[in-house]
Amino acid sequence: MARPRILRTLILDIVDKGVSREDAEERLVELRNLIRTAGGIVIKKIIQKRGRPSAKTFLGTGKIQEASMIAKEKDIDLVIVNGLLKPNQYLHLQHAFPKKMLWDRTDLILGIFDKHASSRLAQLQIKLARLQHEIPKLYARQATTLFERAGAGIGTRGPGEKGIEAEKRHIRSQIKQIDKKIQTLQRTHSAQRHRRIKNGLPTISLIGYTNAGKSSLMQLLTEKENVVANNALFTTLDTRIGKTWLPDSDQEVLVADTIGFIADVPPTLISSFLTTLEEARNADLLLHVIDISDPKYQQKIQVVQEILQQLGCEDMPQLYVCNKMDVAQNFDFEDFSGAYAQHSPILISCMREKNLNFLKRKISCILDKKSLALA
Repeated sequence: MARPRILRTLILDIVDKGVSREDAEERLVELRNLIRTAGGIVIKKIIQKRGRPSAKTFLGTGKIQEASMIAKEKDIDLVIVNGLLKPNQYLHLQHAFPKKMLWDRTDLILGIFDKHASSRLAQLQIKLARLQHEIPKLYARQATTLFERAGAGIGTRGPGEKGIEAEKRHIRSQIKQIDKKIQTLQRTHSAQRHRRIKNGLPTISLIGYTNAGKSSLMQLLTEKENVVANNALFTTLDTRIGKTWLPDSDQEVLVADTIGFIADVPPTLISSFLTTLEEARNADLLLHVIDISDPKYQQKIQVVQEILQQLGCEDMPQLYVCNKMDVAQNFDFEDFSGAYAQHSPILISCMREKNLNFLKRKISCILDKKSLALA
């Protein structure tokens, strides 16, 4: 079987004028990881300092001309803009990079989702998000076509305009069909969730920034061999449910693994995966898994909290699970515990299986207190 081709990628980015070169490069670390997960390799990057993106081409005209030449010389397959492109910007950039794939950050994340979706629900949600992302581009193309035909006479419709109208109708029809299928699957998931609640088993839900170690923790807690735990972004798209035994409470609890969070995710993508995150919204306890070996762990905690707020989960009980204690450098747990005392932080290592019994005792303690409060 032939190996898939590695996509030769050109990155385009803008930063504020006061940003240092080092900070500008640091901004691209996560993007590079996303590109690698999508099956690409960064050949070249162009970073421009400017106050705001160009309304037409994101980067300035001169930089885009330079990037276009580089794309030809370096045999670039994929041009990625580190931001969210407006439909008008897409159109102008497609002219600047003919015969090249052009993605913004949303396209890149969707490309990764495509690789990792296994359930029917996740596949439909990705397809719906992609179609919703494409619709505004069609309106921009139609506006451009109408402008170009402005001198052709009143009441005339060119073949390009008719084709765009047909494409828009087709996409709208697909969206309706997919939405119906998703609603059917959501009702099934909801019924399953209500049955679990009726059975009286408490549920803990694993949340956290992507690649923090949620799937590894899920694997250890539930002893599931089929849980994928790779060092890659977005390996979990489908909610996985398992069980774990809490000796201190003498009870079994359900454990749900959810999709990893990431910065700058458009609301359409969050809403598309709302079903996957329903387990978090209905859990008795959220285990917020944090990679404390990451120098930017504080910013990533903030990203997760902001998304939880969008989901209406900000007031739910949370336990901060500080993973990768074995490789964390210059991490002061006392300072961390003081700053996040309300979330009862605990240190663990999934790699070395350290402190997992202590974690279970903490979970038992929190769930027992919640049960007493509800009694």
